[in-house]
Order: sequence, then C-alpha cells, then structure tokens
Amino acid sequence: MKEDTAPKGARPRQQRAIETRASLLSAVETIVAQEGTQAVTTTRVASDTGVAVGTIYRYFADRDAMLLAAYDTTVARLIDTCHAALEDLEDGTPIEDAARHLLGVYLEAAEAMPAHAGLLATMRLLRPIEVDRTSTGDRVITDLVAPFFERFSRDTEVNPLQMQLLGAALGTMVDLYLVAPTQADRALVRAETEAYLLFMVERIVEER
Repeated sequence: MKEDTAPKGARPRQQRAIETRASLLSAVETIVAQEGTQAVTTTRVASDTGVAVGTIYRYFADRDAMLLAAYDTTVARLIDTCHAALEDLEDGTPIEDAARHLLGVYLEAAEAMPAHAGLLATMRLLRPIEVDRTSTGDRVITDLVAPFFERFSRDTEVNPLQMQLLGAALGTMVDLYLVAPTQADRALVRAETEAYLLFMVERIVEER
C-alpha cells in the first residue's frame, strides 16, 4: 500500500483544482458585471486572480470556453435557487400559484446576478441552441419540471417530450426577458411568459 506523503492539512489536489477553477469563473463574472464581456481576456483574469495565464489553459481551452463555463455556472445557481424554492412551497399550494411563484423566483434571481444577462448574450453568439439545451436542459427537467409536477399534480404522468418542450420554450422566453432592452419590454415578455407557463401547466394537467 502506497504511503500518503502529503503534508498534514494540505488540500487534496482535486479540491485545489476545483477551488482554482471556481476562482477563475468568479473573476470572469465580476469583470462582466462591471465592464462587460469584451473586457474578459485570459491575461486580465490571470491578473485579477494571481494565477498564471498558462494555468488558465489547464482549465479552459480559450477565452470563449471560459465565458461559456461562467454562463453555465450562473445557470446552475439559478436552478439550485429554484429547486430550493420548490421544496419550500407548502403542500396543497394551487399548481398555478406554485408555477407563478417559481417563475418569479427564477427571474428575480437572474436579475440579481449582474453578469448573467451579458454572459447569456455571449453564449448565444458562441453556442448553438441545441448544444445549450443539452448542457442545461437535463437539469431543468430533472430538478425543476419533473419535481414540480410530482409535488403539485401527483396524478399527472407527464410525457417526457412535454417536459422537454416546456423546458425549452420557457428557457427561450426567459432568455428574451433577460436581454430585453427596456423595462417596458421586460414587463411585456414576463407577462407573456407567465401566460404561456400557466397555459402549458393547465394543458398538461387536463390531459392526465
């Protein structure tokens, strides 16, 4: 059996790598929030984090890959926030009220992330829609859509294709909301998104 010669108290290499990657992505978010995506370069991120440029390339192939990873990180936090909100809802909450509440939680959490809209706009330029739906869509369905119907419409067996359609359509509409140029545009898109969500929920439940 090989003896462990790592100093006592030393962090495992894997943990250090996780922390370094997280630090790099946090720096990307800060730069985007303060100055926009155009200010993100590997040199700038290296300077802000004290990490060598060469080290950055151990984690990301290039600047674009770093921006996409930062976007995926913000989406993961949004999904986690909504999942927690879903679990906190009381049993017996009308399904329409639950849907409306979760949509509000998602939009408010997204708006509270200053970098998210900028990262979203960049992601749309760099990544095909089908790839984006593959990278984030599974978690939307497994952590939000499926548990939502299990909690608030136990007798409903939702077709997997219906869940995919609901997740994809809502994702697109929410993206439009976040990049809308004015508050009036956002208000309109939010109202339409909520109306569509409630329509789809009612349609799925009625088909049980």
